[in-house]
Amino acid sequence: MPLIEWKSEYALGVKEIDEQHQKMLSIINRLYDLFTDKKHEDQGEIDKIIKEMADYAVYHFETEEKYFQLYAYEKSTEHIEVHNQYRTKIDAWRIKYAADKNTAIFFEISEFLQNWWTWHINNTDRDYVPFMKANGVV
Repeated sequence: MPLIEWKSEYALGVKEIDEQHQKMLSIINRLYDLFTDKKHEDQGEIDKIIKEMADYAVYHFETEEKYFQLYAYEKSTEHIEVHNQYRTKIDAWRIKYAADKNTAIFFEISEFLQNWWTWHINNTDRDYVPFMKANGVV
C-alpha cells in the first residue's frame, strides 16, 4: 500500500506540475515500500532512492520557481521559503541517516513526507494555479 496515493483532487490542472507531483509521490512510495516490505537491508537501494527523492524535489521546486520568476509571482518569496524549509528538513534527515544508518528515522520521515506533500499540493501550490493559468502555463 502506498504511503501517499495520488488522488484526482491533488491535480492542479497544470500538466507539468501535476506530472512532477505524481513522480515525486512515486519516489516517496518506493522508499516507503522498502521499509514496509522489510527490505531495508538493501542499503544501496535505500541510498539510491533517498538521493533520487532529494534531487527530484530540487528539480520540481526549480520548475515552480522558474515560473514564479518568469512571470513575477507576487507570493514567490513566501512559497520559496516553504521550499527552503523542506530542503533544510530533508538535508538534516539525510545527514542524520548517513551518519548512523538507523532505519527508525523512516517512520518519522514518512509521516513528515505524507503530511508535507499533501498539504503543500493542496494549499501552497493550489494558490498559484490562477497565476499559472493566467500566464498560459497549463
